[in-house]
Amino acid sequence: MNRKRVIMKLYTTLFFLLLIGSASAFNPLKIKFKPIKEPVQFAMGVHTGIDIGGAVPYPLSKVVGVGNKMEVVPRLAPSLGVSYSLVVNKNWNVSIESTYKKVEMAAKTRLSQESIRDGENTLYFEGRADAHMSFSMIEVPLYVRYSFGNGMNKILLGGYYSYILDAEFVTTPVQGMAGDNEDKSTWEPFGPGEMEQQNFTDKLDNWDAGFVLGYERVLIDRVTIGGRFAMGFKDIFRSGEDNKYLSYSMLNMRGTIMLSYTFLRK
Repeated sequence: MNRKRVIMKLYTTLFFLLLIGSASAFNPLKIKFKPIKEPVQFAMGVHTGIDIGGAVPYPLSKVVGVGNKMEVVPRLAPSLGVSYSLVVNKNWNVSIESTYKKVEMAAKTRLSQESIRDGENTLYFEGRADAHMSFSMIEVPLYVRYSFGNGMNKILLGGYYSYILDAEFVTTPVQGMAGDNEDKSTWEPFGPGEMEQQNFTDKLDNWDAGFVLGYERVLIDRVTIGGRFAMGFKDIFRSGEDNKYLSYSMLNMRGTIMLSYTFLRK
């Protein structure tokens, strides 16, 4: 059994154990529609969500602009995790989470000119290409949360670190022209299936870090719904000039819709 499946099973088991263990604390007949008023210093919760996103070229003008087009086909993927919060006062708390998630995306691009370097060789390309990428990870966000509106609304801001469990990034040239130098007059045309797939999977880094911001709304006591946006600060490829395959960086970006349940408050 591979590492990704083992970790996913551990998180799934933990999620159901937490729900079962906290069932007695959640009585539908005594649901409060406003946050509790008694002092709370520490809280633990579980959350699940849907992620959408992937690695995006930076600067974006490399694939969006004059002669360049990109059509993104995002794919929804579930996430699951636990959170720990230290309450500073009625408005502020500090939280850390541990979440398993998968982000997956496909894209169709039209490029006016692109270069792909592989060792000492460089391929110059113009035309249509398809791309597919996916990242399975353990994400650990650390952020501050501010509550307002009688505690019903919350905004958060912080950073995250992700350990990449499994990743894939493949591009497939579809139709266009290509050559081994910048002189387009020497390029040769190609059609579907005539050029080899470019697989960058073994060149991807195993970690990521960036910032996260979001908004949450209390639905009922202990239950919150929210949305988040996260963006990485580093290239998805391993660092070093030898690992510079594209003429631009690729940064992870994703949005998340989450539903969370606080099962412990002290």
